[in-house]
Amino acid sequence: MTSASLRFDKRTAVVTGAGQGLGRAYALLLADRGAQLVVNDIVAEAADRVAEEIIASGGTAIADHHSVATAGGGVGLAEQAQDAFGAVHIVINNAGVNRAAEFVDMTTESGPELFSEMIAIHLLGPCHVLWPLWPAMVEQGYGRVVNIASGAVWGLRGQSAYAACKAGVMGLTRTLAREGRYHGVQVNCALPWAVTDPSPDRSGDEFGAIIDAHMRPENVAPAVVWLAHEDCPTTGESFTVDGGRMARLGWVASEGHTDLAPTPESYRDHWDEIIDLTNFTVPTSTNDHMRNTVMLAYERLSPSTEAPPQPQ
Repeated sequence: MTSASLRFDKRTAVVTGAGQGLGRAYALLLADRGAQLVVNDIVAEAADRVAEEIIASGGTAIADHHSVATAGGGVGLAEQAQDAFGAVHIVINNAGVNRAAEFVDMTTESGPELFSEMIAIHLLGPCHVLWPLWPAMVEQGYGRVVNIASGAVWGLRGQSAYAACKAGVMGLTRTLAREGRYHGVQVNCALPWAVTDPSPDRSGDEFGAIIDAHMRPENVAPAVVWLAHEDCPTTGESFTVDGGRMARLGWVASEGHTDLAPTPESYRDHWDEIIDLTNFTVPTSTNDHMRNTVMLAYERLSPSTEAPPQPQ
């Protein structure tokens, strides 16, 4: 038996940075599945072109040219979306730029400026978009948010600003999911890997053939669109999406070593235990980590606090 196709009829989706690359792929697939699209991009011609492409294919879309790097831009985007379609049901926070520079090169006057620009776009950008839209999602009892992070969070030379912002987006996702779940608003995070510029010659690369064949925006888009669908049961999680491969990323803690009278030497002497991830826990929240990992470790080592038996 073939399962029913996932549709987005009567849903309105905002996709930021949708004028090209991954954002364009998300917008086109959502539109193909019936969603009304707000195609946001500060490059006006690019946003207009994607919106026209959707309309020419029988879909519904408007272009928006506001910058998500400012609070005013977020308000303007929200107002244009609501004026055109009323309720907004889906937000994909995809807009971004990548200004590669090693941290040592940011010690000049332009360094803090570059860092601030990246924070404004990548970390504050999702907030600028959601601040004016979140209350309406809460009130209507429904919303799907997909924040776009990056595999740069694993550590990538020359990407300190980018990686720091994207790691912040993952933390933001976790907390918004905790708050939104009481109101029917789910928030997840995708870390996509796709080649948006097909021109470089990768024939000599070890995985060049695989990258060219599979790491394409149109292969990433289905995973992101699934996270935006009402049937997706998950919230507060991050997923690596490597072309056509989707995998959950775990926020894990090792069993570690607990010492009631710790010294630097005690941690040195038990370092292998501390870094061993053989027996790990997967905290679902800060409270879960404290309750099920930290407190239990202390309880196992602490003297009994029960009152002594009373004479009969």
